[in-house]
Amino acid sequence: MPLSDKDAVKAIRARFEPLGRTAFSLVYAEKGNAESVLKAEGFWIDGEVYDKPAFAKDTSNHLKREAMVYDTLGPHPHITACLGLELLPGTNEAWALRLERSPWGDLRTYIMNHSAPDICDRLKVAVDFASAVQYLHDRGVIWGDLSTRNALVFDHLHVKLCDFAGSSLPNVYPHTYFSYEPRYWPPMPVAEAPADGTVELELFALGTAICEITQWAVPYGRPGEVDDEAVQRKLARGEYPRVSDDNPARDIIWKLWHFNYRSAQDAANDLKAIFHNLTSCRPTSLKEGHEDSQVSLTRLTKAIILYNAFAN
Repeated sequence: MPLSDKDAVKAIRARFEPLGRTAFSLVYAEKGNAESVLKAEGFWIDGEVYDKPAFAKDTSNHLKREAMVYDTLGPHPHITACLGLELLPGTNEAWALRLERSPWGDLRTYIMNHSAPDICDRLKVAVDFASAVQYLHDRGVIWGDLSTRNALVFDHLHVKLCDFAGSSLPNVYPHTYFSYEPRYWPPMPVAEAPADGTVELELFALGTAICEITQWAVPYGRPGEVDDEAVQRKLARGEYPRVSDDNPARDIIWKLWHFNYRSAQDAANDLKAIFHNLTSCRPTSLKEGHEDSQVSLTRLTKAIILYNAFAN
């Protein structure tokens, strides 16, 4: 028998830690589980779903689609680990996707809540982000919702891409399901911009992500201070996000915005060159990410163990 609203609220507070919410899904963790999270259509308690988002529908198929993208991508140091689908007992219907948990949350929120790190650290994050986007494209996946909102932060500013619910997958899901947030749109008429689901449009969005990371500022202004309608007015006027004159990645950002790159890897290589040419960055090696990868593998192993404990 379903719980009353009052009892459901009590049960949710007792059992879960809410972490994120969209119009389509919730992300939350079981209390005491620091290693994994659930992405679901609502809070599931004893076979009943509560606090379902307004536009959540056909959830099982959407979760299976995202799980298939994760499966296609496989393990990668800069892709969030998918620990599997959660199925309703005795059925093949998915009610949640279990994912590796980030200790620091998403990159957008991290940028808003933390002072800017050294430019070398920001460039390293930009290199990792761009290289991971190339990894997606090498496997035929168009992310479709590229944004710092959909990258998670781990220790030592190690980032991992996530949220592939609307990504395209060759021969299975040929079209992207969602579009980029307005802050990542080209400031030009739709007829003049590349089509949704193309590498060209994804590379434009990558330029905005690199801008956000290296500027350490949300494009067009922080959410809450500048809403989507205000952003769209700026886009209609042909305004681009602000890039300071002393930003070492400035030329790379503008080349991406003007569709002058053929791949994310080309942009990543140019970012690496800037990193190595900056005297202040020379004591730091981009190879340090391999240590973070080992940390990530250890974290993933713990997550799998804990997942099995919860599953049993």
